[in-house]
Amino acid sequence: MLSEVDSYRVVLCRVVCWVTLMVRGKILRMIAGSLLTAIALPVIESPVIAQGLHEVTLQPLPQAVTEIGGAAYIPPTRSASPRPVDGPLRAVVNGDDRTPVLSARYPWSTIGRVDWLAADGVTVLGACTGTLIGPRLVLTNAHCLLDPTTDEPTTHQITFRPNVVQGEADEIATVVAYDYGDSPFSGNTADDWALLTLDVPLGEQFGFLGWRHVDFADADTLTAMAGQLSVVGYSADFPTAALSGLGDPGETAGLSADCSILTELVTGEFAGSLIHTCDTNPGASGAPIFALFEDGEYYIVGLHTGSVSLLENVALPTGEQTDVLNRGIPVSRWAEQATTLRDAED
Repeated sequence: MLSEVDSYRVVLCRVVCWVTLMVRGKILRMIAGSLLTAIALPVIESPVIAQGLHEVTLQPLPQAVTEIGGAAYIPPTRSASPRPVDGPLRAVVNGDDRTPVLSARYPWSTIGRVDWLAADGVTVLGACTGTLIGPRLVLTNAHCLLDPTTDEPTTHQITFRPNVVQGEADEIATVVAYDYGDSPFSGNTADDWALLTLDVPLGEQFGFLGWRHVDFADADTLTAMAGQLSVVGYSADFPTAALSGLGDPGETAGLSADCSILTELVTGEFAGSLIHTCDTNPGASGAPIFALFEDGEYYIVGLHTGSVSLLENVALPTGEQTDVLNRGIPVSRWAEQATTLRDAED
């Protein structure tokens, strides 16, 4: 969880990944060598400049590069919108790339907070991000379920609140069952997924996302999807102080749009993991990597799990330089079990 899961020991791995991407007519050639984990403890810093709300509208992707694994669902009483903010945006100078998610429309309604509660049933001990992928089914990370001191599922009560804005949500559900891949503390980091079963079918009210299988080992697929992906998460550094009217950090989700999967690692400590460019921080663990497709539906194509620090700067498709990238896992790691659990709900 937010106060515990991000305290991984730093583990060095040797991974050499050559990636060639065509992005908006430009060829990005990067080498991501000698990756090591650098998942920092939560640190909330006040920015020295104002933070802006960006006008974001998700654009559809062609369906040909993917295969549907799980269908999406939009409740008849809930409209859909490719914009994370309903109504006009206020103009602010400068800022990071994340946009606050203030809309209660689909698909934003499907994403919420997974909380560990203390014995009083009120105090939040830690938080992650989760996504409804069935009437009672929530997708998140295994490290949002497991207690790192025991490497076993936590004994604390776990709840899910969809579409939390300014710390408030219309509904709350309790996790009554779970399944997960492996412990990232002692096992395979590429199986850092968990499926939580709720006591009430919130997906019928808020909708749920489907998922698509994507071959991120294919260079043409990487090119086709470059700059088209999004992540929504309840990060511990967002909203920033400049957006304090939207609640304390972690109380309103942030959208990082127009980002890319750079590669799928095939060797090393994180073999099987995806490297992506979406903006996240602790608390966004379990966030969906998703996109809008030409059929008008939103599908998950990956699951955010953490971050990696590079030993030297690399160039991003945007032309920016960075020594930190984010890590996720593909749909194939958890889709079979998600299908089984969703079918059991019918």
